Amino acid sequence: MKKKLIKITSILLVMSLILAGCGNSDTENSESYEKPKFLTIGTAGTGGAYYPIGIAMADVITNNMDIQTTAQVTGGAVENNILLQDGGVDLAITQGPMAYASYNGTEPYEEKNENISILFSGLSQGVFQVVVKESSGINSMADLKGKRVVMGPAGGGAINVFNDVAKEYGFDINDIQATYISYTEGTEALNDGNVDAVLVQAAIPSAAITQLAATSKDFKLISIEEDILETITTKYPYYSESIIGTDIYGASEDVTTIYLSNMVVIDKTVSEEFVYNMMEIMFDNIDQITSSHPAASGLTLESAVESLPIPLHPGAEKYFKDKGVL
Repeated sequence: MKKKLIKITSILLVMSLILAGCGNSDTENSESYEKPKFLTIGTAGTGGAYYPIGIAMADVITNNMDIQTTAQVTGGAVENNILLQDGGVDLAITQGPMAYASYNGTEPYEEKNENISILFSGLSQGVFQVVVKESSGINSMADLKGKRVVMGPAGGGAINVFNDVAKEYGFDINDIQATYISYTEGTEALNDGNVDAVLVQAAIPSAAITQLAATSKDFKLISIEEDILETITTKYPYYSESIIGTDIYGASEDVTTIYLSNMVVIDKTVSEEFVYNMMEIMFDNIDQITSSHPAASGLTLESAVESLPIPLHPGAEKYFKDKGVL
């Protein structure tokens, strides 16, 4: 009887150890962080590249992480950093110089946000585009002085780029009649003759300008003169030269302008493990993001770590190091 009891006890002990081992394995593979139920991505107006790219990112996260994620229409790059700091969004698409300005508390931001960090760069190129009517007589940025100009939405990236460019032509935003509406509303107003020019800070092709080109042939884009372009790209190292070919909108000639790199940012206090897992999910499904808009087509692991004006999130940094691109 005693031997039988010992044998049963031994069997139970072995089984308990096996079960304990299985339990430990499950614990090690489980998520040690608290996964959010909802996420919001700050994008821009529906007429640019941020919005469709944001929708694709939201779909990837929703479908693969079981987190209800939405792309939120916003004023764009400048406002997105404010929303991120205030908790209005969880992730945000923004421009390199705006991320830098937010981190350092320089214009247009009133205070530092040292918690802003990068998930990945190389998302798209935000190209500065100035659209006027072919028949307007406006042939240079200098001709915009005194004109009715749509600046895009309040808080959008075009405003700051315009200020940098206009400064080299000897005027500023106070020398124009500025209006703040969406890019699509702006091109419609241009077509109707209610404004003289529209600024679009977005990846090419811009949906707003494409829509204009489909309804009117009386339009053109304005180039930045070579000497001014050289001054701007030297003075502001985050600007680069961009050529908008005639095939993009069907314009009569190529246009020379500038572009900024765009990136996705997040608060650095978000769990490192959560961010690492999210990065893995997004880059495992990168085709869904790169096919969402031509502006995102160049996103790769390598381009994602180029042009980083502020620190990466620790979880993103670990992911890129594990992938061998850092």
